[in-house]
Amino acid sequence: MRNRLLRVLAITMLLAGTAATVSTASPIPKTGPNVIRGPLDQMAILGASKPDAFTLVVGTVLSRPNVVLGADHRRHLAYELQLLNVAPFPVRLDRIDTLDAKTGDVLATRRGAALTAVVKRPEGGPFNGEMGGGLSAYAVLDVSLPNIGRLPHALRHRLWISYSDPRIPNPSPYTTGATRVSQQRPVVIDRPLRGPAWVAVNGCCEALSGHRGAIIPVNGRVQVAERFAIDFVQLDQQRRLYTGTGTKLSDYAYFGDDVLSVAGGRVVRTHDGEPEQTPPNTPDEVTPLNAGGNWLVVDIGGGRFAFYAHLQPHSLTVKVGDRVQRGQVLGLLGNTGNSTAPHLHFHLMDGPSPLASNGLPYEFTRFTSPGTVTDENAMFLGQPTPIGPRLAGRHQRQLPLNLQVVDFG
Repeated sequence: MRNRLLRVLAITMLLAGTAATVSTASPIPKTGPNVIRGPLDQMAILGASKPDAFTLVVGTVLSRPNVVLGADHRRHLAYELQLLNVAPFPVRLDRIDTLDAKTGDVLATRRGAALTAVVKRPEGGPFNGEMGGGLSAYAVLDVSLPNIGRLPHALRHRLWISYSDPRIPNPSPYTTGATRVSQQRPVVIDRPLRGPAWVAVNGCCEALSGHRGAIIPVNGRVQVAERFAIDFVQLDQQRRLYTGTGTKLSDYAYFGDDVLSVAGGRVVRTHDGEPEQTPPNTPDEVTPLNAGGNWLVVDIGGGRFAFYAHLQPHSLTVKVGDRVQRGQVLGLLGNTGNSTAPHLHFHLMDGPSPLASNGLPYEFTRFTSPGTVTDENAMFLGQPTPIGPRLAGRHQRQLPLNLQVVDFG
């Protein structure tokens, strides 16, 4: 028993990254009601079903997942799993399984390149599968489910990790990161823009895009306000994003288009007066206030707030306190704030702050689509943009997915 105790204490000190001296002369009682004589006796006393194990990487879901019906006719649970390596040495993250907490069924698996592609390192740079000692990472996850059937009420995550330190055996796969799943349906909203060939840039759900990876510390909390955000840009009849060099605002035919209210509600916040940026430049200093350029927030009810960003200066047609109607013009599409080209940034959230809130899903009443952009680089170079047939067709009460081309009519 004494040798076992010393080994457990030594491993504990190793994980804590500290040195300790343990006296071998310490008295250890050999009898009595509280004596734990071995691992089986300890399990019996605690009522455990299996031995304890060191789990060096622990996971926490940032916010309860919400379901949304995507344009692929599947239900998506898009959320983030914060991972922390509590060991003082590197640990490899080999695989993440998302489980139905009730049935234990595997709903999604990420490993290899599919895993490294969706993990964000707060310290920057690409993720190579290894988490340094004491460091954290964010796994940006998407569980894709059939359109019909039971929706899980809760999730758990099974981690497969490994490391090279011989003093601690590699653990068996273990579960962490339990979370409930919201059973609330997304709100159905109207179009924010008119016309055809709007591309849903940085859209949901599976790719680690600029929005899905926008995990931001604000007001003492980690927030993901842009989880379901879309940057709308428009292609012309030749499927070009712009003509000329793309360094003039006039090169973008959709610059100045009307931005429409997606639902009735009340204006609760606005910001105006930010100048237009010359593509592809951004402001010298980006702050929480000017990141969205000129923007407004509309309370559309039910604890949901609509955010419209990067509008032209002094184009806002409403002020705080105004009631707005579905389809009403709120301002003009611009290129203000942290923006490299004209676009409308749109998302829904659970509070009036564009950053200090949690992003919520939404579905558009209807739209059609010729398909999905297959070469994003060609689009941003102003070349005719290739569009593949994926997601083509008519859509009702669905969310456009990343790089889908949307016709709002």
